[in-house]
Amino acid sequence: MTTNARGGNRVSDPGIEAVPLDPANVAALLDMSADAIITVSAEERITSWNRGAAEMFGWTAEEVIGRVFDVLLPDDERKRGELDWIHRTTIAQGAIRDFETRRRRKDGTTFDVSLTRTAVHAPDGTLTGFTAILRDVSDRKRLERSLLATERLATAGQVAAGVAHEIGAPLTAIAMTVEHMLRLRCQSCVGAEQMKVLQSQTDRIARLARQLVDLAKPAGMTRAPLQVNDAVAVAASLLRPQFAQKAVRLELELEPGLPRVSADGAQLQQVILNLLFNAHRAVAPGAGAVVVTTQRRDERSVTILVRDNGPGIPEADLPHLFTPFFSHAGGTGLGLAIAAQIVQAHGGTIEADSAPGRGAVCTIVLPALEVTDG
Repeated sequence: MTTNARGGNRVSDPGIEAVPLDPANVAALLDMSADAIITVSAEERITSWNRGAAEMFGWTAEEVIGRVFDVLLPDDERKRGELDWIHRTTIAQGAIRDFETRRRRKDGTTFDVSLTRTAVHAPDGTLTGFTAILRDVSDRKRLERSLLATERLATAGQVAAGVAHEIGAPLTAIAMTVEHMLRLRCQSCVGAEQMKVLQSQTDRIARLARQLVDLAKPAGMTRAPLQVNDAVAVAASLLRPQFAQKAVRLELELEPGLPRVSADGAQLQQVILNLLFNAHRAVAPGAGAVVVTTQRRDERSVTILVRDNGPGIPEADLPHLFTPFFSHAGGTGLGLAIAAQIVQAHGGTIEADSAPGRGAVCTIVLPALEVTDG
């Protein structure tokens, strides 16, 4: 590149001259970026907000300019002092590049982002503020979690084969012996209650072994055209007595005329049952409510949503809910992992979301078998 007689820049081809960019054009290009491009003052107050930021976060520029940057941080990151760490680190190093964290939308939902932040200084070295570029990496993070779950499933498969072989025979012998003792000898003896405890715990071990086998080698699917409303109705009818016993409302909001899906009805019911079981455990007796909604997402897919008004899911747990063996409720951590495996085998997706104090929602999206008129 050389300088021509008029002082402009010229590229290596002498017949082509570089045209200086108009600052207004630069501003327009930045505003049109799909990434969120934000400027922040030295006091961490938002000073500019492009169109990508508005689409990503749901706030307009008028709603956020002047507010402190931590309005974008989920509660967990705010409590851990993430903004203070980012502020200090950016000043000390000049920039933070591709820092992966989570951010909060206007509606309270959170999502994964990659953050690049740069300190901006005046000619005299005074800090004037920061530029921040945020990119939504939720899809990539979901793929990474799916790959992690796949690896753990492979490990579970190896474990399951060994477990089924090693404990199957002795477990059956124990179960038969306990049943024999209860039926013929211990119906009214002093140790009857202890024998019943032994029987229930033996059954529990057997169920865990079956779950491991199902997780590693799920039963083959028998797919047929299915109306998801029918699967939801059947699953809900099976659990209504348990919901009634806990005085928890179970409501169905089923959109009529949905396109059918190609699915194994029994397996899809198992998925819905697992989600309903989790919601049932999460809500409070007497005041709890669980709502199952079906709707057409678009012409090519159908959505099933299971919402509850429980305390919600801790933000740190959301990325791991469908990972095998992850549980804070005292269970095996296999129910949601199996549900995710079934949904994925049907070509669908399953996700969970939660806002503090506003319950949780699990969303299943399944491809439609036929396209219907909108």
